[in-house]
Amino acid sequence: MSKFVNIKSLLQAKDSLSDESFKGFLKHYGIEIRGAEIEDLRALVKAVNDIGCRIGALDRFYVSYKIPQIGKEFDLLRFGEKSILNIELKRKSTDEKIKTQLIRNKYYLSFIGRKIYAFTYVSESQDLYFLRDDDQLEKTKIEHLLELLSNQEVGNPEAPDALFNPSDYLVSPFNSTERFLTGKYFLTKQQEEIKNKIVNSWTSSERAIFISITGSAGTGKTLLTYDIAMNMMGYKKKPLIIHCGMLNPGHAALVENGWVITPIKTYGNHDFANHNLIIIDEAQRIYPSQLDAIIEKVKLEKCCCIFSHDKLQTLARFEEERDISTKIALIESIAEYKLSEKIRTNKEIAAFIKMLFNKNKSVPIISDGNIEINYFNANDDAKKYLDALDESKWEILRFTPSQYNKEHHEQYSEKTNRTSHQVIGQEFDGVVVTIDSFFSYADNGDLIYKGNVYYAPTKMLLQNITRSRKKLNIVIIGNEELLNRCITILQ
Repeated sequence: MSKFVNIKSLLQAKDSLSDESFKGFLKHYGIEIRGAEIEDLRALVKAVNDIGCRIGALDRFYVSYKIPQIGKEFDLLRFGEKSILNIELKRKSTDEKIKTQLIRNKYYLSFIGRKIYAFTYVSESQDLYFLRDDDQLEKTKIEHLLELLSNQEVGNPEAPDALFNPSDYLVSPFNSTERFLTGKYFLTKQQEEIKNKIVNSWTSSERAIFISITGSAGTGKTLLTYDIAMNMMGYKKKPLIIHCGMLNPGHAALVENGWVITPIKTYGNHDFANHNLIIIDEAQRIYPSQLDAIIEKVKLEKCCCIFSHDKLQTLARFEEERDISTKIALIESIAEYKLSEKIRTNKEIAAFIKMLFNKNKSVPIISDGNIEINYFNANDDAKKYLDALDESKWEILRFTPSQYNKEHHEQYSEKTNRTSHQVIGQEFDGVVVTIDSFFSYADNGDLIYKGNVYYAPTKMLLQNITRSRKKLNIVIIGNEELLNRCITILQ
């Protein structure tokens, strides 16, 4: 965990301590900094010292701070009561690179809701740059920085981990469509690296290209693939997105803005010859025959095809048995990329999900009040509770019912609430899920469902529960075993 430090103290520790002691010093403060960066920091401190900077003005800085789960790093940060001071250090750079980084930093810091002062100090030229309120870069004098260092009201700064909410930074093309279309988001470092590799491999090839992007819920597969599509549209390319599920309002908004998106059942209406890029979203849900046909069409037209999929996000046993993800991996010369950094799901919910779906699992969990447990013994009372919830705060998700038979979960489900199939790829700040009396645990600890249903309730529960970005409300109906497990997890 990061701790604030006096910058001059850091430099003197570097100069006077043994290597082993200095490593311990850095570890105590949660600082990861290279030797060259220390020298750039030394140059900055000399510059402000030369014009009379007091040692106290260099206090309470976070050095090399990274936003949890995002990995976004800042060289120097100080959190004041009304403002945030950010200073980036460079040996040398270009105006364009400096401006791009500071704008990005400002975006990440803007969610805290305080005035942001963003600087870059270039040690080789001894130039200081400042990002103005209108996002224009200007050279400024070191006195400008000293004034802020001396006058910022710092007090006792909060732990920065508590100021950042990682879910703020994963923009959904479906649920934050306007922000997505206007480019008010950034990819993580891992997403950027994968995107660059994909774009470079495609633009340098004259043959069919097959790409696989995998990752569990909350890693940003959808944002990455749709960002690639929007990037290609900027170069006058024409991507075709084939969504393996029901289209949602976000899809409709994208189509209104010139996107070509089709559900899998009507993909045959589109001629691949008219498209440079084919994206198969939620590809784990397609039929083998559809997969084979798409592969042949891509080879014929020599275009690029991206499969975005997660083998765990199936909704029926027959989808699981098809094992489409394995079939995708067997495509000749396919390039495979895996997103591993969880962004959307906060750590409390992520840990809760792991232990809910297997009673033998035990992982560290810090209860921050993001998970509510409500218990009812009667379906009618549970339904009344669900109906009374504030729809502006909660998205109540139900299981997808069978088209052929009446199922138990329909007794407490409101038909106007969205189903597991309708929310594929979407995300919501607050999600409500139900666990009825037919859920139980198998001998091996896995969560199972003992009722007779068409789609798999454990898979639908996983689909629904992983749609939550911030808050989760578990409504348990007549199931003492699951109630006890949930309470045990959160204690």
